[in-house]
Amino acid sequence: MKYKIGLLGLLVLAALCIILLLVYARQVGCIRIEAVGCNADLDLRGGWWNKAVSVSESNSVEVQAGTYKPERAVLRVEKDSNTWWAILCRRGPWGKLATINVATGQTTVLKLGPPLEIRTDVQRSGQAVSIGLSLFGRAEEHYSAQVLTPKGPLPAPKVTIVNEAGKVLASGNVEYG
Repeated sequence: MKYKIGLLGLLVLAALCIILLLVYARQVGCIRIEAVGCNADLDLRGGWWNKAVSVSESNSVEVQAGTYKPERAVLRVEKDSNTWWAILCRRGPWGKLATINVATGQTTVLKLGPPLEIRTDVQRSGQAVSIGLSLFGRAEEHYSAQVLTPKGPLPAPKVTIVNEAGKVLASGNVEYG
């Protein structure tokens, strides 16, 4: 008799687990990217069992409802058969994209990319001045300042410093890093 009760209890427990899994599996939402003037891809990690998800601007992706964190984003701009990439730093800062919540039955729209805001960081050490550039997108996500093309990275830009009268005071090449 004890054997039958134990077996019956296990069957009831197994049935409850299956029902819970089926109910949880139906809790889905969608993620969609909105990026102006470019194509965007975003790799996320999260959901149940820390699942990896890739989202591109061209379509919505159905995912388990839950919280996701970005791992990598790529912006691509195509002009005159040339493609340029800007890669989001894997470490961030991710701005408003740091935590992405997807609700059951809802579409979460991620607005990222252009227009990009350029911020400078100026440091002075004796006679040397270091000017750093940071690129930030609509969600305050941080992009690498280096632009890549199919032929490799673009060369560093040149810089010219002039006074109010237009006289060239100094010129040279920007150095990455």
